[in-house]
Amino acid sequence: MTSAGIIINTLLLDKNLELSEVARGSEIPKEDLLATIDGKKRLTIENAVKLSKFFEIPAEFFFTESALVNHNNIGERSNSNSGYIGTYKNNDR
Repeated sequence: MTSAGIIINTLLLDKNLELSEVARGSEIPKEDLLATIDGKKRLTIENAVKLSKFFEIPAEFFFTESALVNHNNIGERSNSNSGYIGTYKNNDR
């Protein structure tokens, strides 16, 4: 299960909603939501925006895992491709 799938599943449980209600309210096909929850399909930005409107939360919330990976790779001496370019301090002359 992807992090977005875990988040969607958690929201379903927390708000006591059926997947069909979310599909109808967000205008995302139920099959796409189920595939995302099952980890068979990645959540698109477009669908994250639709879900964010439905659940009234920021769309970025659905990509928390990716944000944490990027955040954890940022810092001095970071040479990770997922970190920001400006964080690498090359002062070894």
